[in-house]
Amino acid sequence: MNFMMCMRGEPEQLPFLAEIAELGAGIELGSYGMIGIRSEQDWQTRLTLHRAIRNQFQGTLAIHGPFIGMEYAHIDHLLREAVHRRLDMTFDVAVKLKASCVVLHSGYRVENDLFKLQEDWLVGNTEFWQREIHRWADAGIVIVLENDTDKSPDLMVQLVNKVDNPWLGLCMDIGHQHMFSELDALEWVRRMGNRLWHIHLHDNDQTGDNHWSLGRGTIDFESFYTALLQHAPQATISLEVEDGMEVKMSDLRKLIAYFASKERSIGLSS
Repeated sequence: MNFMMCMRGEPEQLPFLAEIAELGAGIELGSYGMIGIRSEQDWQTRLTLHRAIRNQFQGTLAIHGPFIGMEYAHIDHLLREAVHRRLDMTFDVAVKLKASCVVLHSGYRVENDLFKLQEDWLVGNTEFWQREIHRWADAGIVIVLENDTDKSPDLMVQLVNKVDNPWLGLCMDIGHQHMFSELDALEWVRRMGNRLWHIHLHDNDQTGDNHWSLGRGTIDFESFYTALLQHAPQATISLEVEDGMEVKMSDLRKLIAYFASKERSIGLSS
């Protein structure tokens, strides 16, 4: 397994970059979705912070793109144009920061269930990503689509299978799965299989998307980790805990040690 630490890019996080690199982990830079989208200046401020991080960190880097309202095949052509412009901006950020991966939410909304638009969503997004993925591939950037309020991984899996491009895969957010899906995490991993390339790891107790430190909520991580090793050992685990850096680093150290031990015991380590 490979590992990443999700970070917003504030200056107080800079002193921890050296240890993250020593642990062999990468970083995933975010906050374009909630902070950066509020104004042009906020977007540029976020990019400036992330450039400072990148100047001090030469390891693997991912970007978590904006997600509020990001429906790539939106039925409203004016809103669709705005979404595509925001995606253009995200592409520009990823290239400037030399990211190898960009995480984007699937864009699936509960309205698709309410108005029975599942097939329309699948067709529209398949056509979109069949066109869109090429510029990311040309730039050497993998796209992984993340579940949000999705009740099942099936439409995401169908979408990626239909696009059938080695630069488009899936991200499983276990906190979102725990909150919004009646299918257990093991079944999500099994259904995603070798299309599952990225994990967002954090905890909650199903009362909110809390992004707690590991073990604070009610997620069964032991069985989840076993499923990952069995069905998706290629996935990168990105720790998306919203807490102080000391807490986040403690979780990262424990996580890396745990998987190193498990991989040795089953003969997966190199």
